[in-house]
Amino acid sequence: MKNLIELNEDEKDCLQELMNISYGAATAAISEIIGKFATLSIPNIDTISSCDLRKHLNEKLLSKNKYYVSNQLVNGYLAGENIFIIDEISSINLAREFDLSDDEIDENEIKDIILEITNILSSATSGKLASLVDTSISFSAPHITKINSIDEFDKRFEGEYSHVIIISTELNFKEQNIKGELMILTKKESSIFLKKALDNALENL
Repeated sequence: MKNLIELNEDEKDCLQELMNISYGAATAAISEIIGKFATLSIPNIDTISSCDLRKHLNEKLLSKNKYYVSNQLVNGYLAGENIFIIDEISSINLAREFDLSDDEIDENEIKDIILEITNILSSATSGKLASLVDTSISFSAPHITKINSIDEFDKRFEGEYSHVIIISTELNFKEQNIKGELMILTKKESSIFLKKALDNALENL
């Protein structure tokens, strides 16, 4: 895509390190809330245009199962949107981590749990990242939908985010097979701000 804000290898490495720290904060927050040990995989950093977002999801996530998509708006110099995507089977396993029996697990309970996890992941990760690049952000309340196929994924992302930095990871618990992906979508101005912040961090090393 023309004028896509690209990160060079040094900037990606710097962002990778900052995200490792940020995800560490998110992992600790989740473990404290649930009272069980959780891990987040080493985050993968990628920069794409919004028109490639659907292709990314189709190849990586949405080929087989139904998914819950939870999104939270971020305001400030790192403005954009955080999206947590989790498949239906993983969401049921996640509910079990909250000590719910199978009889107690229904769609409303699952949605409430995913919204709570999204809020923790989103605020802890982006909040820590913002502090590391010396800025502040605020969050709107997360919103959740359930989709049956890639065709139902919200097409507005393609219009609102001409520049997308995808920072993806997997959430795993020792006892359950749970895989979700958190993606941080940034607007053009925020991508430019982040690139400059990474360059400043590299200069101060």
